[in-house]
Amino acid sequence: MKRLFVTCLFVLFFVWLVPSTALSWWEETRLTFEGDRNHQLDNNLNWSPDCRWIAYDTRAFAGGIGNTLTLEKVNIVSQEIVTMYTASNPDPTNGFGPGTAAVSFFPTGDTVIAIRGIDGVQYGGTARFGAMVSPTDGTAGSLDYVIADARDVTAPFTPGALRGGTHRHEPSGDGQWIGFTYNDKIMEGLGKNLRTIGVTKLGTPVDVDDALGNQDGVGFTVLVVKVTPQAEIVGGSDEIFQGSEDAWVGEKGYQKEDGTWQRARAFIGKTVTSAGGVRNEVYIVDIPEDITVAGPDGPLEGTETTFPMPPLGTVQRRLTWSDSDCGGIIRCSLDGSRIAFTRGGQIHLISPLGGDAVQATSLSAGATKPWWDPSGDYIYCVSDNSIWRTNVIEGDAHFGESERITDPTLYPGQSPDALCVAPNGQWVAFNRKVDRGDGTFVNQIFIVPIPLQ
Repeated sequence: MKRLFVTCLFVLFFVWLVPSTALSWWEETRLTFEGDRNHQLDNNLNWSPDCRWIAYDTRAFAGGIGNTLTLEKVNIVSQEIVTMYTASNPDPTNGFGPGTAAVSFFPTGDTVIAIRGIDGVQYGGTARFGAMVSPTDGTAGSLDYVIADARDVTAPFTPGALRGGTHRHEPSGDGQWIGFTYNDKIMEGLGKNLRTIGVTKLGTPVDVDDALGNQDGVGFTVLVVKVTPQAEIVGGSDEIFQGSEDAWVGEKGYQKEDGTWQRARAFIGKTVTSAGGVRNEVYIVDIPEDITVAGPDGPLEGTETTFPMPPLGTVQRRLTWSDSDCGGIIRCSLDGSRIAFTRGGQIHLISPLGGDAVQATSLSAGATKPWWDPSGDYIYCVSDNSIWRTNVIEGDAHFGESERITDPTLYPGQSPDALCVAPNGQWVAFNRKVDRGDGTFVNQIFIVPIPLQ
């Protein structure tokens, strides 16, 4: 009741401040206008906990993240823009870095985490980490950050540190963990640059030796998904050679059949079929609360010829056996009961316990980029140049029915992208490319209020 009361007050406050001609409950509003930089949401946790700010990076037109130097946020009422963090780079056109991008808010407080490159090292997939910035109003200094995940690329390696690059950092629902995808620098040198998935548990600092590319971190970091080179996989097995597109399962995990709660991440794993082809399938990995103990596959920190291995108690399971590729970024309901993914051009749902997947959308133009409503009753997705809302209430007579909530004619050919739903369930933020007037299309940020039922 308290949360509903606060939400209602905020909605009334917003409507009072914004002229009625600027916004109606069914119209999208553009929040950013500068044409000299992108305003990239990147499908992350871009909303602040109080739902007043949207965080983004200013993705460079050329050179990607290595040339991206600032993280910003925009206020949805005043459209004020605040620079949260600036990465130093004496020559922002050379792609060297350090670069910063792909920002997410923690679920409480005023802290974000984003990709940052490593000082003195060429920016790349095996040379980046999670940088935590707080506060986000710039008062702490635009160069201040805290390193989440330690990095040690000089043998002997350190338990609790990895040897490569982390990205797509996602704080857990309790704010104590960070999930990410990962590429290993040591294995890259051996021709085995396989993307996989790891986690950082904050609150257990890890110190490493002082060498170029090494960094201490404020959390204990491990890999939780085991990958095998494609050529070494037995076709038809559950082994994978890549894990990615991952997300936390629920705010506190999922409930097992015995009633206990299990922390987990769901992801897309690249498998090899019995015929030798490649198939993307949905997987889940159960994560123990204590990740400091090595499991049976090898040391947490890896060796000079092997990957870091998952901790004791980690269980990796396959959830789908499909006739066509599964794909897209995994999204999970907040209660942890259902995992959303894309297959055959439509959104499907599956339980973390396994079983048959259920098709949720049946849109003629297909559906991508699912995002759950906080209630768990709806999924938002992109289709036919619009954002749609689909009823996914189990047992409801209208399950699977979809409604269009944005106008497809406003920006023909420039479909909404990177949508993210506000924690209070009142807004959807998204990117759209807009011509700045000279034929250059720039990512701008829009919001649309969610229609009431």
